[in-house]
Amino acid sequence: MKKFLLATIIMLILSGEALALSNSADAFMSLPFGHNYERTQKRMTNSGAKVITPRKESLTMEGMFEGYPATFVFGFYKNKILKSKAAYLQSMGDAEKDSKFYINLQKSFNRAFGSGHETPNLNRRNSKKLIMQNVWTPDRYSTITLTYNPDASKKFPGTSLSQRFIQIIYKSDKWDK
Repeated sequence: MKKFLLATIIMLILSGEALALSNSADAFMSLPFGHNYERTQKRMTNSGAKVITPRKESLTMEGMFEGYPATFVFGFYKNKILKSKAAYLQSMGDAEKDSKFYINLQKSFNRAFGSGHETPNLNRRNSKKLIMQNVWTPDRYSTITLTYNPDASKKFPGTSLSQRFIQIIYKSDKWDK
């Protein structure tokens, strides 16, 4: 009986940790512009993300985004308030699953912000390959860019963020004017 209880407790702890890691996507997506550095870091840490490089003007963290390993990069205006956030997702090597995930992300953003007008662009790393890019402007200050690199789905990328199969970048220029 004690072994069963111990096994159950361990499973609950492990499943709770897995749930926390998968929630980094929710924390990332719901972070509002204007959040301060400490609140941004705490919110992401509470979702299971780990700090990689803390700096006054930026914050880089690693966590999970809907089951994909992700690197989160946050930029701050005058070292105080959140002005940009980006998520770079690493493929797990399943190109079909990655493509479906991209399509679902695109549909979600289209429902929320209208058509993102998907356009093919040349890949900066290999001019013979294309990437797909969508851009939304939910208000006059904000821009959301979703980039899909199908070539990065076929292999596990290196350390470069540009080698990730999905890039989601939110920017606000509200404080730049």
